[in-house]
Formats: sequence, C-alpha cells, structure tokens
Amino acid sequence: MLISTLVINYSAQAQESKFKALFIYKFSEYVQWSTTPSPMTVGIVGTSDVKDKLESFAASKGNMQVISINSASDAAKCQMLYVPESEEKNLSLYTSFINKKSILLISDNSSKVGRGADIGFFLEAGKLRFKIDKNNIESKNMVPSSKLLALGQSIN
Repeated sequence: MLISTLVINYSAQAQESKFKALFIYKFSEYVQWSTTPSPMTVGIVGTSDVKDKLESFAASKGNMQVISINSASDAAKCQMLYVPESEEKNLSLYTSFINKKSILLISDNSSKVGRGADIGFFLEAGKLRFKIDKNNIESKNMVPSSKLLALGQSIN
C-alpha cells in the first residue's frame, strides 16, 4: 500500500511540475516586455523538477533559455525568475534585488503575490491555478495580456 501511495504521489508531483513548466513557458507569450528579449531567459532558483520540464519545452521551440540561479545577483541575467517552494525562504532576497527591474517573479506560493511575487501557483480542487499582481507587473514596465489576467486570479 505504501509503495502505491508513493507512486501516486510521485506521479502527481511529476504532473504538477510539468504543468508549472508549461505555465511558465506560456507566461512568456502573454507578458510584453519593453524590449523583446531573444531568446527569453528563465532563471530557476535552486533545484526543481520544473527546470527539466521547462528545458524540454524550450528545446522544442528554440526561443527560450533556461538557467540555474544561485544568488540574487544572478537574477539580472533573466527576464523571468521561478522560485520553487524549496527556496521560498530566500524569496525576499530576490524580490528586493529585482525591485522595479523588468523581471517577472514567479513563486510556488500564491500568498507571496502582492508581496514581491508577480505570479504565484496554488492548487484548487486538484487543479493548478495562479494568482497574478497586474499592478506590480506594470510597475516594472511589463504588460500582462488580458488573456493572462482572465486565466489567473488577479489580486488587483
């Protein structure tokens, strides 16, 4: 029984990572930066299964580069930054470094949206959802599309 529970939990976690990576990939299409970066660079803080999945999506399209981020100053290399749950304790370092730079900060914790994170994931009825802070994104000279705002749960 324990093994089947572990397999189900692993499978659910793998699916969640896959969907997070897909969302992150799609965010790049639904946010407009003041200058269009090519390729789009996405930084992943620490280690996360999302990185492998996102690299797979990026390789199939060829318009995105995925890099590992080991310090707040490394965040300057990207247009999007993903902070997984395992690195949440360091989120404030990244939010203070990014401040008003045109870097979309994505967190695994939707409660951080409005407190530094631009987008945060959460599960609702077994489905992956996200909250979005339109005002914070716009204050960083980026424009979220109306489609993105309609898909997410806006805090403003």
